[in-house]
Amino acid sequence: MKSALYIRVSTEEQAQHGYSLAAQEERLRAYAMSQDWEIVKIYRDEGRSAKDLKREQLQRMLTDLKGGLFEVVLVYRLDRLTRSVIDLYKLLKIFDEHNVKFKSATEVYDTTTAIGRLFITLVAALAQWERENLAERVKFGMLKKASLGEWTGGVIPYGYAFDGQSLQVIKNEADIIKKIFKMGKTKGMESIASALNQEGCRTKKGFHWSGFSVHYILRNPVYIGIFRYNDGSGKTYQSLEDQRTFKSDHIEPIITEEAFWEIQKILDRRKHNSGKASTGKYYFTSVLRCGKCGASMTGTAYKYKEKNGEITKTKYYRCSNKVKMKSCTMPQIKESRLAEELIRVFDDLTKSWFSKSQTKRIVDLDDNAKAAANELDKIRKAIDKYKLMFINDLIDIEELNNQLSVLKTQEKNVTAELNKQSETENVAELSTQELENLIYHFKSVWDIAEDEERKQLITSIFSEIVIDANEESSYGPGTSKQFWFVRAK
Repeated sequence: MKSALYIRVSTEEQAQHGYSLAAQEERLRAYAMSQDWEIVKIYRDEGRSAKDLKREQLQRMLTDLKGGLFEVVLVYRLDRLTRSVIDLYKLLKIFDEHNVKFKSATEVYDTTTAIGRLFITLVAALAQWERENLAERVKFGMLKKASLGEWTGGVIPYGYAFDGQSLQVIKNEADIIKKIFKMGKTKGMESIASALNQEGCRTKKGFHWSGFSVHYILRNPVYIGIFRYNDGSGKTYQSLEDQRTFKSDHIEPIITEEAFWEIQKILDRRKHNSGKASTGKYYFTSVLRCGKCGASMTGTAYKYKEKNGEITKTKYYRCSNKVKMKSCTMPQIKESRLAEELIRVFDDLTKSWFSKSQTKRIVDLDDNAKAAANELDKIRKAIDKYKLMFINDLIDIEELNNQLSVLKTQEKNVTAELNKQSETENVAELSTQELENLIYHFKSVWDIAEDEERKQLITSIFSEIVIDANEESSYGPGTSKQFWFVRAK
């Protein structure tokens, strides 16, 4: 039988145990002669550890093995080949695939016999156990590292460079991050990506921006010094309250917490409204309602050719029920007329908003919000306390997870209550004085505002505007229709 001898020694082993290459080779030659095996090649790895398979002579032996150069591999001891159960299983699998046997000269490991082949099965089981045990140790270590606020690895976020210990801001990329957060208040993801691409901006890897990459940035808390650690569970699509997050002193914030959470509220609101309704160029799409059937009214545009040959585009609003099912008789309303009428009746629509009862309701909402915010602060301090106890080995990982599970549920409930209060009454998002100032200056600001600013002005003041009309009309823009404002809030 054609055999290959593999001998290995590290410098430390040779000094301590005398496992010299010459001693191993002498013993293996004698063993091969006793078995009447022909030695076709000897592979020597001197001064190399067996911690992995990245050894020059070992790799050369595997190449020759696949070429059919020999039929059996002979080693002095198993640990000359490898010290890893997983690596041993990989090697034995390669040997088996190419019908090459394996033998240790000083141990019972011998795949040339039935009991030796049973050994392979046992090694496979041990390898599986080792893999699972290793995964648990890594997961535990990563969790502890994350709880200390240390970066746990992965793709470096846009806007940062990793110096081996902390994430450092890259100024030109940070400027783009700030621009994305600013545009995110009024623009959709694809619009932002298109604007960045037109300006020649590229991602960290040099690719064009996409709506997904913009959305990922707007939802990533790393830009306020918080990173997510979700054990590779792919939970990043969930709300931040449902993810495992850690405040880190090793991340320099790019965005203020106020700006970040403002964007989160805007994005959450868009999930309930149509995305285009919240970010499109139509002023009223996210707030305008049909007075006949209660459905939302959507924007559309028609192009007309003027007598001078110039093409103009006119925007209209139409009932979404009429578009889908033709079941509503609300005519289409031109946007310019809608804006003119709103300016005319604006004072009448808003003059009752600041009665004593209205002001008291806002104060009540503010008090409730403050109480909920205080409760949320207490919960988050408790979370930090248990993390600190775990770091100082005062509690074990099981106790930490049990406590965090309860506190995270409480945090989620209180956060949901806060969001509910802010969404129940849009006016509560602004202080009484801020809202009064916005309404007072509305007409003068409207005249000089751009389209996106006008839309933001409308959605900041109104949560709903209901209009109605006397005249039924067929589908299409038609002629100017008489309409009026039913209510606004």
